Amino acid sequence: MRFLLIDRIDEVEPGKGARGWKNAAMSEDYFEWHFPERPIVPGVLILEAFAQMAGWLEAASSDFERWFVLDAVTTARYYHFAGPGDRIDLTLEVVETDDPERRHFKGESTIGGKRGAVVEFAGRVVPLGDLEGADRARQTYSALRGEEPTLGG
Repeated sequence: MRFLLIDRIDEVEPGKGARGWKNAAMSEDYFEWHFPERPIVPGVLILEAFAQMAGWLEAASSDFERWFVLDAVTTARYYHFAGPGDRIDLTLEVVETDDPERRHFKGESTIGGKRGAVVEFAGRVVPLGDLEGADRARQTYSALRGEEPTLGG
């Protein structure tokens, strides 16, 4: 099963950065156990949302030929919790690197205008076709961008 932790990608600047958001819905399974009396979005899932945003940025920047795979977290600091009903705004920027096979990113989230998390992470670039088909990735990306679906005849 694939968990998409981004609900919308508002902006993409190929090779530079992206902005998007995730809505935290009470119906999400992790709220039952994290934590029963004060449900919060686990910090690791916010980090995963940033890694997914990096994947979509790499795909959009490469005409859906490449994807980003996280393999190192430099820092992950959490300042404000997100709970049911909160919108988590995500801003991601590319950090320059000399290695064409690797990418580094900085991300910051906000929740209701308050700083939520600040993360820095890195990983490698892999062929998207090794993970899933480019056509399916394009369809998902189109939905995440809020584009109107096309109806087949």
